[in-house]
Amino acid sequence: MKYKKINDATVQCIITAEDMLEYGLTLSDIFERNEKGEGFLRDIIERAHDEVGYIVSGDNITMQITPLQNKGLVVTFTNEGPAAFKEILQHLKEVLQGVSTELGRQDEAERRTSVQERMAEAYDENRRMFVFASMHQVMRYAAALPAGISVKSHLYKADEAYYLVVEKNRLSYKMLNKISAEAVEFGNLIAVSDERMQYLEEHGERLIADRAVSRLRRIYMS
Repeated sequence: MKYKKINDATVQCIITAEDMLEYGLTLSDIFERNEKGEGFLRDIIERAHDEVGYIVSGDNITMQITPLQNKGLVVTFTNEGPAAFKEILQHLKEVLQGVSTELGRQDEAERRTSVQERMAEAYDENRRMFVFASMHQVMRYAAALPAGISVKSHLYKADEAYYLVVEKNRLSYKMLNKISAEAVEFGNLIAVSDERMQYLEEHGERLIADRAVSRLRRIYMS
């Protein structure tokens, strides 16, 4: 795990897939906040004191959890409440860019043209975007989500890949994070930006304009 102190009240922790394996954790443990996941998150906050000198003041800690495309996590927590998340999102954008760049170094031949595309100009906490290699993978993801939830979502095809955009809309952040965790089992998370959305509208093909998840689930399950 790698800690970074953003300011006196805010700390960011990058958790790799190897860290998750070492602790015997899955993404579901974290996003469903079961006993194991809650204990791990408390441990992260407690270790922040030794790692970067973070001092917990009070119980009002706001936490943002974002899955990475390498099946790791970025956990950001602050004592300053929701108002601090403008700065948090800026640092989260930088982390997503860094992960994409590192993956590009590991497999340059495959990713040479895609790394820059994954770097977002701005991270939108109310939308998530996932890229899938095939329609079958998108449908498998849709079928894996809990039945009965209403997800505002749109499906595009561009550059021989499928892009699913999921919006928070009426979902809680807990549920948005949970369905994001499910998605990274089938595809990759990429940061959402106005530039990316504009690119998809101009150069991609919009396959399903709305309620893409529920429509694909019905097709897959029929």
